[in-house]
Amino acid sequence: MSEELTNKLPRWIFATTPLLLGFLLAGCAQLPQLLHLPQSQPQIVLDTGPIADPVLSAPVRVSRGPEENEDPSVILARDGRFYVVWSSKQRGRVDLYISSSADGRTWSEERRIHDVPAEDYYPSLIQTRDGRFHLVWCQLQRKEGRTDVWYTASRDGRTWDKPQSITNRGIDWAPTIYEDAKGILRILWSSRRSGSRDIWMTRSLDGGKTWLSPDQVTRSSEEDDFPHALQASSGEHYLVWTRYRRGSAMLELHKDRSSDVVLATSRDAVVWSAPVVSSFGDPDNKFVDILPAVFQDQDKGQVFVSWTSGRTGVRGDILARSVTSPSSHVFQLTRSEASDYSAKIVPTRQSGEYLMVWVSSREGKPDIFARRIRL
Repeated sequence: MSEELTNKLPRWIFATTPLLLGFLLAGCAQLPQLLHLPQSQPQIVLDTGPIADPVLSAPVRVSRGPEENEDPSVILARDGRFYVVWSSKQRGRVDLYISSSADGRTWSEERRIHDVPAEDYYPSLIQTRDGRFHLVWCQLQRKEGRTDVWYTASRDGRTWDKPQSITNRGIDWAPTIYEDAKGILRILWSSRRSGSRDIWMTRSLDGGKTWLSPDQVTRSSEEDDFPHALQASSGEHYLVWTRYRRGSAMLELHKDRSSDVVLATSRDAVVWSAPVVSSFGDPDNKFVDILPAVFQDQDKGQVFVSWTSGRTGVRGDILARSVTSPSSHVFQLTRSEASDYSAKIVPTRQSGEYLMVWVSSREGKPDIFARRIRL
């Protein structure tokens, strides 16, 4: 893979890498083994389908900051508006910003969520059934060389509660949050606390007021990063993440061809199936497949996974496929000469239509873009 792939990894990884190297790469000399979670149901077998052309609208720029804008998260809220949160570098600071849109084309003026001295990256936004907004992110304390997961909530998406730390070990990052059918909030993230990088989870039974002690979800000498999860309308929990070879260096995550997007499912978010590769099989490690996300079609009950892939060009594109119809096509959602990466996708109110937000350098620097797609 060309060195140009360095353009498509979120800048915050480059920012944190020198500080975290000592934490994250120590003790990686374990013998290789396959990641295996307890089996909850028969494994999904994903076919290698042909790449298909979906219906794509023209991309619209969401972010307006003069420097780098990355790490978007998107929801369709109960008020019918789309809300996007992302990480923005402005005037020597890195903060989270939010914008909203009624149609995914015209976006409101962006607003900073919190004014804190630390650097904020990789946000994940949801709205629960009671209408409250919940937000988690990774906060970097640069001088101390620490990253931890933080949480806040809001009734209206404008005024936010005082942030609270979910982790305090200084080696936790890339969080995601979702609500299950019982109203339990679940935060998952990648952590070095077990020796290799693994996925951990905490739960809140009271709407985010308190959080339980975290549980380890994956146990592997391989490296597990960038989780994303949801509970589908069928009741099944879906978890995707990027898996790297054992000892994969943080400095190489963006161009490590051992990377695969893997998927596990569960009926209770406690016992998970053995993971399967949901990106194309790549036994010769020729390609980079990273930064996955899951989304669903509310009408048909289909669940999809999207990810950033180097298969279509040296700068990366967004691909997606159904995981509930394993023989379906793989869809290519970006086609440009720029770097396109880190997509999040939500269904619109139109059947079969979705809104995708992602990072692209098509206007010369990383910015957040949005487009409607039909699969």
